[in-house]
Amino acid sequence: MLSSLHKYPLASKCRVMMTSDPDQGTVIPFIERSAPLPTISEYVQQSMTTSSDVNAVLEQGINYHQRQEFKASIPYFQVAISGYQTLNDRSQEAHALVSMGAALYALGQYTDVITCSHSAIEAARDAGDRSTEQRALDHLGNTYRHLRDYPKALTYHEQSLAIAQDLRNRKSETATLSNMGLVYKAMGDCQRAIASYEQGLAISESLKDWRMKGQILRNLGNAYYALGNYKKTTECYEKLLAIVRDRNDSRTEVSILKNLGSAYYTMGNYAKAIEWHQQRLKLAQRMKDDQHEAQALESLGVIYDVLGDYAKVLTYHEKQLALAQRQQDTHLVQKLQANLRNICYAIGDYRKAKSYAFKDLPPSVDT
Repeated sequence: MLSSLHKYPLASKCRVMMTSDPDQGTVIPFIERSAPLPTISEYVQQSMTTSSDVNAVLEQGINYHQRQEFKASIPYFQVAISGYQTLNDRSQEAHALVSMGAALYALGQYTDVITCSHSAIEAARDAGDRSTEQRALDHLGNTYRHLRDYPKALTYHEQSLAIAQDLRNRKSETATLSNMGLVYKAMGDCQRAIASYEQGLAISESLKDWRMKGQILRNLGNAYYALGNYKKTTECYEKLLAIVRDRNDSRTEVSILKNLGSAYYTMGNYAKAIEWHQQRLKLAQRMKDDQHEAQALESLGVIYDVLGDYAKVLTYHEKQLALAQRQQDTHLVQKLQANLRNICYAIGDYRKAKSYAFKDLPPSVDT
């Protein structure tokens, strides 16, 4: 899920990079630092009498959020909010409230997000800060989607979209359209979800925003998959694959390869499914990702089973068995040995079937 880009005034002259967390739906500046972060108690003990003092606290909260230390960021945001209230700076108070709302959202504290976002909207409206109001409205939409109150989610996203369009903020417009698509898909209305995603995709392409485009392509592919339109699904995933490979994002790439393999398998195009799963297997091995490696081996075994190529089935299941033995996963080892015995019985190789009788795993050796 996506949300609008936003900037905060920073007290120090540090380099700011815009990064995002697609799972949380927020984009917050990341501040590079070499020195340790001041503790919240150091700030509380100080007399914060200027905007620069309070901005420094907000900066640290943002920094913790960007490190995904969401719980640690909350006290900084609370102190910053209090400081801006003392200074009667409603615009910055709204900024801090939206930031805290994003952290609470990441922690799954949805009731608190709602309270925080409404306070942010009130402060933003007092200050005439429509950009911050728009972000708070989008947070409410995302929160109500998680709470499965879809009518409210759409209401807030529609308000957010109207402001983004009025401000001609194309990035925020794209993000809100994507969020609305998520609501429609959750409602089971994949056609309207696709329409929202397509609008957002067109804008992201015009902006040359690869991050937003990638997130929308993933959502769009999932929506087409839910409709059973596997051709469109694979088109979206293949475009997304090109983006993540260009960014050297192996973690996302291995998941997309899995989705492509699954989609082509469902279409009955086993040759393509094998091709994608083999690429996934090689990447997982290079990443030393045992989970994706095991899943890729299992998927390849299933496909070759459908094709009746039992020699290949045995090869991939044996590799999966070796991996499970290395991980000391007794339950999976027993399951795989049973599968291998059944395959051997099916092809009449009773001698080999006996070799898969379960034996206790050797004790692990600490190195």
